[in-house]
Amino acid sequence: MIRVVIVEDIANIREGIASLLNGTDGFSCAGEFETYEKMLPEIEKINPDVILSDIGLPGMSGIDGIKELKKYCRM
Repeated sequence: MIRVVIVEDIANIREGIASLLNGTDGFSCAGEFETYEKMLPEIEKINPDVILSDIGLPGMSGIDGIKELKKYCRM
């Protein structure tokens, strides 16, 4: 099972992607977040395989969020 985290500020898009993932064999939505500020404190507990991220987010951008994410993940 491939565990995916979604970071998207538009609720309809975020929820739609989560539904698609959960309805597709071999994939599951492990978490949905509006911002990186909300996701980063939870990411180590979730330990996803993939992060699907918007770039234009309020607060920390998706690009800055990925840079920050590297501090939390085992690479």
